[in-house]
Amino acid sequence: MKKLLCVLPLLFIAAVAFGYADSAAATTRFATPAPPPVDARSVIIVDMANGDVLYESEADVIIPPASLTKIMSLMIALDAIESGIVSLDQRVTIEWNDVNLPYRSSLMYLRDGMSVPMDDLLRGMAVVSGNDAARTVARVVAGSSEAFVDRMNAEALRLGLKETRFVEPSGLSELNTTTAREMAILAREYMRKHPEAIIRYHSNTSMVFPRADVMPPGEEPPETTIVLRSTNGLLFSYDGCDGLKTGFIDESGYNLVATAERNGTRVISVSLGGVGGPSGRERAGAILLDWAFEHWRTVSPESPKPPAVRAWGGATEYLTLEYAGSTTFTVPARFANSIESRLEVEPEVEAPVYKGTRLGRVVYTSGGHVVRRIDLVAHEDILPGNVFVRVRDSIIRFFMRLFRRSSTD
Repeated sequence: MKKLLCVLPLLFIAAVAFGYADSAAATTRFATPAPPPVDARSVIIVDMANGDVLYESEADVIIPPASLTKIMSLMIALDAIESGIVSLDQRVTIEWNDVNLPYRSSLMYLRDGMSVPMDDLLRGMAVVSGNDAARTVARVVAGSSEAFVDRMNAEALRLGLKETRFVEPSGLSELNTTTAREMAILAREYMRKHPEAIIRYHSNTSMVFPRADVMPPGEEPPETTIVLRSTNGLLFSYDGCDGLKTGFIDESGYNLVATAERNGTRVISVSLGGVGGPSGRERAGAILLDWAFEHWRTVSPESPKPPAVRAWGGATEYLTLEYAGSTTFTVPARFANSIESRLEVEPEVEAPVYKGTRLGRVVYTSGGHVVRRIDLVAHEDILPGNVFVRVRDSIIRFFMRLFRRSSTD
């Protein structure tokens, strides 16, 4: 079985390096043991809170995503539902081209002439990785697979994914490309935009299909109930796992995006290019998640309220500050229970000051170690005041400086 040989001796949270993560939180390095080797060519683990990289190995190797492609397809479809282009209860008539797929293709067993709710098609993509469902959804949402793929690639461009490109919506083609790092960015964005999808689709261990209500006119349903089992074996065996997607084609090997939550900490692991079959893929996912939960915790420490800053010469006398990044973040487990914070803020500024201008930061520490820095920025624009205000403030500042000088002499 192929093993990962390259590991990072120093694991780190790197918001800027991850790309889509919160750039207002300064990079902090932590010495953390690497996870055990797993069956994958490429691996990355990130936290859900900010997209911070907890571990990576060969995370920028370009590999076909296989059915991980459906994460993007599901996101585009759910975006369309959110905008009213289609609806979850909309009935879709299945066409022959939707189900004309190659041998060994993953299917939810759609048939020409069926009438299937959009909700079932999305579930079929998420649970059993139905390529027939992906084709159908693409046609209904965008008019054709080609037009749907244009939307997929536009979204990849918006997210800054330089190596992720799609030629079809199911993942069958080896010409679809991605990397573990970019797939982690995509998966986190999908879960952030559509958190309901985890419960509604990805956490389902099975689905019943076909049913009597979807059969073509005049055809009877199967005599026995057919239960389609999820392709994600971790849903059955790993505590806290509720998604996300598996993938396999010969050209990529066995791929997995796994996510799990325990005690408020949610992580996402991506492993690409495994050779040990579905069982090897599941072991890899479990090992990476186990490592993350053992060594990392997502925390929301008590955070000080930013003070108001005097804006000299401004149309408004005081400037309000706000946090530029989330005050929920992930730290090594050994630091999680003793986090303190301190403010470092400019006491006064001169107008004009514009929204987003950095005027300080909050520094979080634990056991003498800095674990996070978050910028404090101007909440609004402060434009110069009128002549009276500027002259008044100049006089006040003159006497304040004079008083300070005399008090130190």
